[in-house]
Amino acid sequence: MKKKNNRFMNSLKSLGSALLVIAILIASYGIYHAPTSDASQLEAELEKNEQELAREEATPAGFPSKTPAGTTATQTAAATGTPDISQSSLSVIGDSVFLGAAPAFKKLYKNAVIDAKVSRQVVQALDIAKNLDKKGKLGDTVIIALGTNGNFNSATGQKLIDYLGPDRTIYWIDAYGRDLPSAKDVNNTIRRVAEANNNVHVIAWSKEGPKHPDWFYQDGIHLNITGQKKFAKFVRKNMITE
Repeated sequence: MKKKNNRFMNSLKSLGSALLVIAILIASYGIYHAPTSDASQLEAELEKNEQELAREEATPAGFPSKTPAGTTATQTAAATGTPDISQSSLSVIGDSVFLGAAPAFKKLYKNAVIDAKVSRQVVQALDIAKNLDKKGKLGDTVIIALGTNGNFNSATGQKLIDYLGPDRTIYWIDAYGRDLPSAKDVNNTIRRVAEANNNVHVIAWSKEGPKHPDWFYQDGIHLNITGQKKFAKFVRKNMITE
């Protein structure tokens, strides 16, 4: 009986050793195959996109003041209830989220003027709008893709909208980040501004983004290649159906 117990104990020890070896192998595999930080990839991508937009910005050509039929896109919107983006001059004022998605968006709207930079805040948007206007590059449809980098008050948002004027169709993409504590307050402010202006429409990225965690880089804010394409299509869909 004693020999049987010894054999049983030895078997348990052997099994334990085998399990320990398997656990070490699994852990080692995880260490060597774990995804590395994608921060450097994201940084390189944003830098490349910013350089490309800077080259486009250097071109002197602006938008025509009218569509081919002689009717502004805002007048078309008033008549049909839906802005005809295909015949509209389109400008974007954005931060690094839109900067990452700029190439994908340009494939959908090749003539869009995109002014997007890293760490941009809403308080900077008025000067950017004035600069675009001076160059003849402020479209009669404007997308604002700002809010990721901090909150702002309604007065700041209203100053921007007042400058853009009631004759433009404006879309404001709200903010989303997996770990972005300011997003709730930012989006409440965006909605207050939109409610105060009939020509301002909110594109609710904050509702769509959380459904697709695989669209994002590890920071949970910026979009990977798949996410950039999906984001651009999401924006287009909401502009058409608004």
